[in-house]
Amino acid sequence: MLATVLLAGCGTPDRANQAASPSPAVPAAASPAATSGAATESPLTAGPDETGPDETGADETGADENGAAEPAGGGNAADVTFARQMIPHHLQALEMARLAETRAGDPWVREFAARVATARDTDMRTFRGWLDMWGAEPLPRDHAMPGTQTRAEIEALAKLNGPQFDRKYVTLMIEHDNGAIKLARAEQSKGAFEGAKALAVATTTALGAEVKELKKYRALLD
Repeated sequence: MLATVLLAGCGTPDRANQAASPSPAVPAAASPAATSGAATESPLTAGPDETGPDETGADETGADENGAAEPAGGGNAADVTFARQMIPHHLQALEMARLAETRAGDPWVREFAARVATARDTDMRTFRGWLDMWGAEPLPRDHAMPGTQTRAEIEALAKLNGPQFDRKYVTLMIEHDNGAIKLARAEQSKGAFEGAKALAVATTTALGAEVKELKKYRALLD
């Protein structure tokens, strides 16, 4: 299975002209191989400037939460855990992005969310391919992990519109991205599958840039 992941650039949002210049994550390309990890990488840009709190039930040493044995086709338990975590993590980002399509007041927020949705969907295709190869399944949809929101928090976001939605969405996405960065750093440290490690590096870079852009935008709201 081949998944191509693009890295989008960041720009400073121009609130005065309502211009859209978001910087959603588009990690480097990575492709699973039948017997070993193989990855291709795109040029990476700026890195993250903070990380989120550790809320995960996953073992950050890399052990699979269900005690899975070393996966077939290369890699180790940390690689399986990373892929299992990132699918539900990205699904929540997609859910928030879809809310932004109809509830955001600022065109910049809508454009940012659309780019996030495209990037996360591409990544999830890659992760699903790896899990299929390893005979594993993603974690449950609302599994608690660094940066993820509770169901009540997502439902509260869905009730907002306009500027109130924009502020809350940006705040939650900063937390969400920082949590994903933490998971990606654990993969960089403990993983063995080269494709997963390359995607983790690209994720850390791209989401770090995303966090910086979101903070610039939030500062304009203060």
